[in-house]
Amino acid sequence: MTSDDYAAEAARHRHVAEEYRTLSSYAADDGIRRAYLKLADDYEVLANNEDRVAGHLKITH
Repeated sequence: MTSDDYAAEAARHRHVAEEYRTLSSYAADDGIRRAYLKLADDYEVLANNEDRVAGHLKITH
């Protein structure tokens, strides 16, 4: 994979995180709302990791 591929994955993960945040705003149950927000946070972590890999590939290539 290239750095652009990792950057695209990061963007996709951020999009999914935003979708979970949106879903959380519609959840009537606090437990479900927290679960959606946890998923959003986890996808942000994934996106940040993808960004780090992309940055590393740019440095080494």
